[in-house]
Amino acid sequence: MSRKVYSVAELIGEVNAVLSGRFAGIWVEGEVTNAKASARGHLYFTLKDAEAAMDCVMWSSRAARVPFTVEDGLAVLAFGSLTVYAQRGRFQMVVDELQPQGQGALQLAFEQLKKKLAAEGLFEEARKRPLPGLPQRVGIVTSAQGAALRDMLKVLLRFPWLHVVVAPAAVQGEGAAAQIAAAIRRLGGSELVDVLIVGRGGGSLEDLWAFNEEPVARAIADCPVPVVSGVGHQVDFTIADFVADVRAATPTHAAEIVVARLEEQVRRLDDARGRLLRALDRKLTVARHRLEAAEGSSGLARLPQRVRWLAERLARVERLAPLLQRKLEQSVARLDRAAAALRRVPARLAAGAQRRLVASRREQLEAAMRRLIERAAARLGSGEAALGHLSPKAVLERGYSITSIEGDPRPLRDPARVRPGTVLETVLARGRLRSVAAGRREGAGGGPAPKTSGVQPGLFAPPVTDGEEGS
Repeated sequence: MSRKVYSVAELIGEVNAVLSGRFAGIWVEGEVTNAKASARGHLYFTLKDAEAAMDCVMWSSRAARVPFTVEDGLAVLAFGSLTVYAQRGRFQMVVDELQPQGQGALQLAFEQLKKKLAAEGLFEEARKRPLPGLPQRVGIVTSAQGAALRDMLKVLLRFPWLHVVVAPAAVQGEGAAAQIAAAIRRLGGSELVDVLIVGRGGGSLEDLWAFNEEPVARAIADCPVPVVSGVGHQVDFTIADFVADVRAATPTHAAEIVVARLEEQVRRLDDARGRLLRALDRKLTVARHRLEAAEGSSGLARLPQRVRWLAERLARVERLAPLLQRKLEQSVARLDRAAAALRRVPARLAAGAQRRLVASRREQLEAAMRRLIERAAARLGSGEAALGHLSPKAVLERGYSITSIEGDPRPLRDPARVRPGTVLETVLARGRLRSVAAGRREGAGGGPAPKTSGVQPGLFAPPVTDGEEGS
């Protein structure tokens, strides 16, 4: 009787053919033990129950799609095929998909990462940074096409001086977490922003999953500026919310948190501006009343007399200068005559102490004359300055004018002196005006008539010179 002899490879090949036909695409439940990942990303573990154990392998292409961490003690459902590993002759299951038992895969991954980062202290309140009180530059990481960006800009652009920098990134789907993390690192390290908002609108757990991945959490934790997380709606919580310095209920709320203190400062500035304007208005009112009171004061009426007195003093001072000059010339002449007389004195009298005495007396005389001239010059300068302050021309330069009846140098103070047809002469800062009175109007109650733009009573009457006539 002939017998069939298999080589090892042939036998394992036939066994695998049977297994692949009978046990392909099956689900197996069990508990994970001895889980480990190779350097190439393959996942090896043992699936066991109370009575048996089976080796399992999950190739790197499939293992990369598992959202949670496969760890010992985890109860899972494994989907795959049975095979014999030819090089070792081991029976094993090639796993294509893993699902945790008792809860969803994403929820399990969320809890695992939350536990891991909490153990590292990334959620501690002590590491949370305060937001800047008066931010000038705000960064946003979100989708460039999403409604969340429009909602945030609507709040931020109420402050035109606020500089907003947007780093667009995908917020959903494969590769979104990597884009969000890269945008956070790029914008946070650019020194272009004072605070950073990371967020997107609402959605399912799968839609928001990019903000539950570890790269995003690490990027937020390492960001050099404070981060506000505004992901989803009020009820949505992500890992980004726990790591961020401030968690906002929505993207719009995140923008409002950033500018909350700016709004407070704007209100304070508006209040201060209002108080300042009211204070200035009060001061202007007081100054106006003081000016109106000074306009009719007796001291101002005596100003022409004061100016005339100062003019007389100035004239006396001006006459003093030639007198001092003549006095100096006379003293010099006397000194020259004395010197000539000394030269005629015999040499023995002029020698020695007499010569020194004459030189000393000459120096004393010169010093006395210099002091006399300096005092006179000082008095002259003081008089000129005082007269300049009270000069009639200075008063006219401030807008005043002097009106009198032609031929009468006295300033006009009472309209009763004017009759229709009276020729009036008005002195201004730069010339004179001649006018004819059309009539007069008495003030209420017999008091002074109100001022008119045509004739303004003068305060003093300087002498009329022919050079100014008709100008």
